[in-house]
Amino acid sequence: MKYLGLEISKLRAELGMSQKELANNICTQSTISRIEAGEVYPAIDTLLKIALKLQVPVEYFIEMLFHKNVLESEQLIKEIEYHLKEHNYKKVISIIKQNKTVSDNIWLNLYLEHILHTARYKLKIIGPEECILELKNILNFSNQTTIQFRFLHIKIYNTIANVYSETGEGKKSLYYYNKILKEHMHKNYTDHKVYETLITVLFNKCKVLYDLQDFDAALETANQGIQKSKETSYVFLVGKFLYYKAQCLEKKGTSFIEIKEVYNQALFFFEFLELPFYISAIKQNKQQYLD
Repeated sequence: MKYLGLEISKLRAELGMSQKELANNICTQSTISRIEAGEVYPAIDTLLKIALKLQVPVEYFIEMLFHKNVLESEQLIKEIEYHLKEHNYKKVISIIKQNKTVSDNIWLNLYLEHILHTARYKLKIIGPEECILELKNILNFSNQTTIQFRFLHIKIYNTIANVYSETGEGKKSLYYYNKILKEHMHKNYTDHKVYETLITVLFNKCKVLYDLQDFDAALETANQGIQKSKETSYVFLVGKFLYYKAQCLEKKGTSFIEIKEVYNQALFFFEFLELPFYISAIKQNKQQYLD
């Protein structure tokens, strides 16, 4: 109910529609409010009318209603994502193999398949070409309403772009980063989890542009990432955006004072977020700019 409600609320907001307008000729405004809050399931005829007004196939919502064992799935995803952050890919593969046949949750199987191919690539069990091919197969042969649930398609496109970037094909990676940002960055989502993914895509794009020595575009992307982080209160990448911004300013021959200010801002966020690797890196490599 929670995710169904969030999705209805998100789609309604994207269309600039109020709860009262959505409820008109369907049900009461209070019913829409309770559905969006995840307090009640809508009747199937109500769900159909909501889908028509929100301009999506009703199957898009029905898919969510058939996801079983939601709490167990959430715990599984949290466990996997914890080990991904620790780069413990062997553990990730082990967990996925134990949970690979969740036959009543199509979306979860697609999620697990995406992560499995990524982990295998990171461990060099498969090469970049095979990894990209498998990820594209998920996108091409999956029900589109299912693959879009919880923005899984965005995450898969981002992984494809990352693999291209890591293999020196920066222009191909930029194609996918730009595809994601063009389709989603301008939209107003009520589920702010999507902005964490989109801001990560912005950061990945910034790195690739810097590596390609397109410092003007990298600087513009860094500033966009900083602004979007402020708007969404997702500050985890602000320090890294600032670090790349300062590096771009260096390459562009900006004044020492301006560069110094940005590096010090980056250090502040690294210390605030307790990121020892980045604190050490900035102190070792950019000491001349630090207070």
